[in-house]
Amino acid sequence: MSKKKQNYFVCSECGYESTKWFAKCPSCNEWNTAVEFTADIFDNKVKSTPSEILFLTDNIKEPKKINTGFKELNEILYGGFVEGAIYLLAGEPGIGKSTFLTQISSNVSQKNFVIYVSGEESAEQVFQRFKRLNVKSDKNKIGLVFENSLEKIVALLENLEEKPDFLIIDSIQTIKSDNFSSYAGSVLQVKEVTRYLSEYCKKRGITLIIVGHVTKGGIIAGPKILEHMVDAVLQFELEKTSGLRMMRILKNRYGPTDEILMFEMTQKGLKPISEYTHYFLKDYKNASGNVLTIVKEGSKLIPIEIQALVSKPVYGNPRRVTSGAPLDRLLMIIAVLSKRLRLPIESKDIFLSTSGGFKISDTSSDLAIAYALLSSLFDITTNESIVVLGEIGLDGNIRNIRDLEKRIDFAKKLGVENIVIPTSKIAATNTLKISNLSSLVKKFFS
Repeated sequence: MSKKKQNYFVCSECGYESTKWFAKCPSCNEWNTAVEFTADIFDNKVKSTPSEILFLTDNIKEPKKINTGFKELNEILYGGFVEGAIYLLAGEPGIGKSTFLTQISSNVSQKNFVIYVSGEESAEQVFQRFKRLNVKSDKNKIGLVFENSLEKIVALLENLEEKPDFLIIDSIQTIKSDNFSSYAGSVLQVKEVTRYLSEYCKKRGITLIIVGHVTKGGIIAGPKILEHMVDAVLQFELEKTSGLRMMRILKNRYGPTDEILMFEMTQKGLKPISEYTHYFLKDYKNASGNVLTIVKEGSKLIPIEIQALVSKPVYGNPRRVTSGAPLDRLLMIIAVLSKRLRLPIESKDIFLSTSGGFKISDTSSDLAIAYALLSSLFDITTNESIVVLGEIGLDGNIRNIRDLEKRIDFAKKLGVENIVIPTSKIAATNTLKISNLSSLVKKFFS
């Protein structure tokens, strides 16, 4: 297959590509960002050797799994890191990404050769962190590299007598290739450096972990294609009230997504929380505006306390403040309560929070949010703790939710006997079935 040369232009800000030069990028509207490159165009008229075809009947080996050293992480990754896979670890600055990678390096290096590339920190900082986390130099095979040039990193890897099993890049925004004139961290540099490292590691069976920054909105920085180029995306989130670190599996080609793992930061590093059943309920008090619900994150059922405060507005416009619960979901529930029940709630200041600031996206907490708002509005509470489960429709009816029976059994294990659920065919003791918001008000707040 013969090759021809073709010039093209790439925006250094957003990665937009064009065969013609542009002064203003049509995608991001930035000026003077066009960078010229030369690409190889292949002539399809020239015959070449066909690629190999694999069939389902062929004997294909299962990918080798590498123990992460964390039992809980191994479970959500279905056995550990996959040999030759590409992982993207993202999170806010200071959340513990480097600490986590130091612990991972210590765990896997007892049987594997690890190269840790730090492009952000000095040698003194990295060595101090390894010392603080008590990483034994005589038991671990870890090579530390302090370099920002992609070409120098690759040359170092090529000159090693022993091929590394693990390559950690901390972080991808600090690595720059000399083949491109844009600055380190630009869209073009991040995309091309990640592409080259991914191809290099996959051909050699090296497991690659790259650290990515996040924007102020909590979105992974860089081009969206970065997430498509990797095999798994692990994102750290900080629960600011409790200080917990939450790892979410946003993408995983080797297992399920939407799984979570909770860590607690200690002097000896990140410690996984295996027993989380009562973690968010330790300060729970049965007062007006407080209620319990059970949310589903991945395969885990997590009990959460929801607190609401409904009060007269201090300023002209009523405020809506949330911590943990989605604001758009709260606004929808307020609108339904106002429209269907004709309650004077839209004119009130409303504050809503979850225990520990735990972020919930499960719509099964809708009815619990409505219960908390009504409890605070009428200043009424039940004598005993109550778990409320159900999704609210725009018509005010209560919809069924997934895994309702499992959540009921889980609530009983917590010792809660009063459980409010949507009307269903489930035969469960100590449950009150609610069909709409009107019946909820009649039962508890009339």
